[in-house]
Amino acid sequence: MITVGLDFGTHQTKVCVERKERAELEYSFIKFKDCHGQSQYTLPSIISVQPNGRLRYGYLPDNDQGKIIRYFKQATFNGTQTPALTHEDAMFYSILYLAYILFDLEEKYGQDFVIQMGAPTDTGHLKQAKAMAVRILASAYGLVEELFDGNKQEFLDTPLDDLRHVTEIRPYSDHDKDTFGILVFPEAYACLNPLISQGKVSSGMSVMFDIGGGTTDVSFFTIEDNLPQVYDFFSINKGLNFLTESNPEDNSRKDSNSTAADLKEHRIGQYQNHVNERFNDLYQRIIKNFKHNTKFKVEGIKAVLRNRPLIFCGGGSTFGRLRRPYAGFNEIHLISDREWNTASMLDMDEIRDSKLCPILSTAYGLSISRATDNIKMKPFNDLFSHMRDYEPDTTHPMSHSYKGRSTFGQDIGGVEYADYDAYK
Repeated sequence: MITVGLDFGTHQTKVCVERKERAELEYSFIKFKDCHGQSQYTLPSIISVQPNGRLRYGYLPDNDQGKIIRYFKQATFNGTQTPALTHEDAMFYSILYLAYILFDLEEKYGQDFVIQMGAPTDTGHLKQAKAMAVRILASAYGLVEELFDGNKQEFLDTPLDDLRHVTEIRPYSDHDKDTFGILVFPEAYACLNPLISQGKVSSGMSVMFDIGGGTTDVSFFTIEDNLPQVYDFFSINKGLNFLTESNPEDNSRKDSNSTAADLKEHRIGQYQNHVNERFNDLYQRIIKNFKHNTKFKVEGIKAVLRNRPLIFCGGGSTFGRLRRPYAGFNEIHLISDREWNTASMLDMDEIRDSKLCPILSTAYGLSISRATDNIKMKPFNDLFSHMRDYEPDTTHPMSHSYKGRSTFGQDIGGVEYADYDAYK
């Protein structure tokens, strides 16, 4: 069976395929043709409605005269309504866009694949976001397999008004989820998987910071039993479209990619202030939880939090000005090929040379995610539960009551005091 990791993005979409070749797993990314016939690893998440009512998807020629539709993915999952898009319109365009990709996948692999899709979520909306992902993907399957019977050209030749008439926005159903083999994972969780599988993240407290087109997803996690254990997860409704002041009705831009020149200085300041508020809230919750669950002095955990990793990924992470410490998480990492199993990845040299790992990492992580999407976070109050029964060690050199012992192992599970992860 082939597993497809589908990273449906606000600005651009990426697709990673896992195949078993003999005894080995092999990974590759679907490439999309741009208007110049060049193969690209991303497909712009835009649709152009032509004057004759037909639609174009992804890359558009400079002379395209259609009305460009953007940000339908963001509006679909946020449930927002704008002058440009109602929520129902956003769902409709998301279905059409996903159907366009499904036609290519079925042409290449038949129906012998399952899709593991990402969804932007925060702690309060995980269930709803996963249900929405199943709805739009199952609806896209309905167009491809039931209505157009795999005929992509007929789909492309059908005018918008006719597509509106025949497209069914399906309600959520476990039957559709199982029939089409759809699994849905939080996007930030999926982005963690390549790092965890390669043992590139230590077992202590860390933050994944995924800067996308429409949102910034933040995942506060530890590593337990070689799996990411998420304790807090929130999505900030600001990403590259906010930072670039992108106008969804601007037809002069024919793709959805941003450059450093597009970033607006005043928006960067607003963005960072907002992110810092959320991180400060997370920091205070960690301190409060530590004080509530342990008998150790709070200065110890504060020292640890000055040196914890902040791992950046997503399209926005490629801009150096957006990579900075927040609330004590000072050890900045940008995802690169060092965090991937490059031996099993096709075209790795090209991906490395193009510095695409931060952008493609979520799609790769989706393709290697476990065969269950029942991802649950541990309660935040359990973060330090393993330390509740330990008494403060007054024999350690850093203690004012030190009496000569050189380690502090038993108090925190048999590790050296010098190991910052002791306070995880």
